Amino acid sequence: MKRQLKQALLATAFTLPLAALASSVPASSGRPAIWGDGPCFLMTNSTMYNSCSTRRSYELPLPLSSGGSKTVHVTASGATSSNNVGCAAVGVNREATLIWGGTRKWLPAFGSAQVITLTDAYVPAAGFLYVGCLVDPGGIINTVDYNG
Repeated sequence: MKRQLKQALLATAFTLPLAALASSVPASSGRPAIWGDGPCFLMTNSTMYNSCSTRRSYELPLPLSSGGSKTVHVTASGATSSNNVGCAAVGVNREATLIWGGTRKWLPAFGSAQVITLTDAYVPAAGFLYVGCLVDPGGIINTVDYNG
């Protein structure tokens, strides 16, 4: 019994820090950057779809457990280049006076879910991280994975 308890404690000690390294949020945890665009975004299985006839902005706040350099993976899709999704990861200080990152990257291919990898965000201590996406008509945001 003691041996099993020790093994369980050791396993927990090693897996809890790893769990803190990776976080994932569904697209439905975000919101339109412009509140009036709310009716444009339709939710299906926690993915967000732009149903309007023009490009719209969508933001996802990403809860953090620590500052530092952040890598963000946005899974999104569009049937064609007319349904593109482009995202940027941005780190901001607590006073919201300085930002790091913000290089927008677009879907690498169309017709299936693709991963957009964003690597230039930095978050200072007590700062925050978010992803801002431009979503063309018919574009879909699925999930965001990041090192939190």
